[in-house]
Amino acid sequence: MYRVLDLFCGAGGMSEGFLQAGFEVPFASDYSKEAAITYKNRHEQLGYNLNFFNDDISKLTKKATLNEFLGGATIDVIVGGPPCQGFSLTGKRDENDPRNRLFLDYLKIVKMVRPKYFVIENVEGMLSYKVKKIKGISRTIYEDELVPDIIQKEAEKFGYFVEYKLLNAKDYGVPQNRPRVIFLGTQIMKRRKDKLPKLKFPEKQNVLVSVEEAISDLRFLKNGETSIKYNGRYKVTRYQQMLRDGLTPSANGESIPAVELHNHEASKHQEKTVKRFEKLRSGESVEQLLKRLTPDELEYFKTKKYRCAKLQKDLVSPTVLTLPDDIVHYDKENPRILSVREFARLQSFDDSFVFYGKRTTGGDRRKLETPQYTQVGNAVPPLFARAIALEIRNALEKIGN
Repeated sequence: MYRVLDLFCGAGGMSEGFLQAGFEVPFASDYSKEAAITYKNRHEQLGYNLNFFNDDISKLTKKATLNEFLGGATIDVIVGGPPCQGFSLTGKRDENDPRNRLFLDYLKIVKMVRPKYFVIENVEGMLSYKVKKIKGISRTIYEDELVPDIIQKEAEKFGYFVEYKLLNAKDYGVPQNRPRVIFLGTQIMKRRKDKLPKLKFPEKQNVLVSVEEAISDLRFLKNGETSIKYNGRYKVTRYQQMLRDGLTPSANGESIPAVELHNHEASKHQEKTVKRFEKLRSGESVEQLLKRLTPDELEYFKTKKYRCAKLQKDLVSPTVLTLPDDIVHYDKENPRILSVREFARLQSFDDSFVFYGKRTTGGDRRKLETPQYTQVGNAVPPLFARAIALEIRNALEKIGN
């Protein structure tokens, strides 16, 4: 079986996709304690062995530490999404954000491990992010260069051909508009007979899964309620059944069906918030709502939370972010934000996948903790990862033949 090292693994969305494509992921690393708990519990639930490095990745770039961690194992593929807050188009672009350098730590580990292939997943904003000045792992100084160009040049110096492309998770069965740049690295072999097949980007699938198809069976949950049981009064869609039954195989080759509901708790909204949500039209944001209110209504409903918008049930969801209160349920009878489980459905996680830690946390605590909503929002959608993984598996199988 082909072996994967998952760096910046978070809760484990990328790993889920690779497991579904027939890989094993016995090594993973992330700095977040809460994400590590979720990741380790999932591997244990599935019955897989795991060696997890829960610390700063710069420590893993030390040769002795990396060798001890991997224990001499051969790694076929390295995957990962270095944190992207500095590159994001939605957040504040901070050139001094230390996280902007983490892609170099990722490349350093690729150079040391020398897998046949590697994958980097990141936000669209990375494509237009210019670094004023940075020293590469080759000691080359790059000034006013785009990050994708630096990745290509650095990887080529230590023997990898890299291509990148903007893909969208909605084109691979995920009910969410989620554009992401994917870098595919192929090791360049010096001898012609050992040449590795170049990786291909996955072809778009012609099926779009709507918000309603993804979460309609979970809409029974009311403001402030929690449920560990499914409600039998709704017709279950193909997508919902798929995630209830589970797509990720356990160590014995069988997926784990969800017997009970996990992470399905609704926030307790104040009366004014509920009324504001009720006033939202399908697809409308709070900012748009406030512009059409009468002066008296505006005085009552005014808020600083402009970006919050109501889902359109017949379309895919907007990008699931790390804050829960950006998205309001489409159901008129249910004016609330989504539960962690509903977010996980929009990300294509199996229902049996349990997120651990606090459900949410406030302001400054988010720098220190990774609550469940953040774990879901930061994850690579498993179905998206699976499409990429299947292309890599096809390439690896060509080498074996």
